[in-house]
Amino acid sequence: MIRYLVVLVVVVAVYLQSVVSQEQEQYILVKLGENATIPLPVSGNYRRVVQNQNDYKDEEHLYRVCNGKNAKTCGFWENVKTKKKVASGKTQYNKNKKTLIIRGMLAGDFGTYMTGNKKKSVSVNKLIVKG
Repeated sequence: MIRYLVVLVVVVAVYLQSVVSQEQEQYILVKLGENATIPLPVSGNYRRVVQNQNDYKDEEHLYRVCNGKNAKTCGFWENVKTKKKVASGKTQYNKNKKTLIIRGMLAGDFGTYMTGNKKKSVSVNKLIVKG
């Protein structure tokens, strides 16, 4: 009887640990001007929610990965509401490493990055180093 109770406790503990680990938000700390490597699965486009530098309101941006057929609309971040290009560090997707790479992070690049369907997200926060 005690064996069954111990096995049951272990199974419940493993299950709870897996549930909790799935809900933890993933985040990355990056210095201003440095490169950010954001682990995200392969997607045709990516989204980010960042704060506007003027009024600190949240803005949603869209990045389309270039595939040979969308040369005019890919390779840059676009404001979803205004449909205008947004200043950003150079962005590209590495299929082999499954990472979104932003070179030379600007102040407006920090925020939450997601796949196009918003199922997977990673927060990119500014690392402040004093000294």
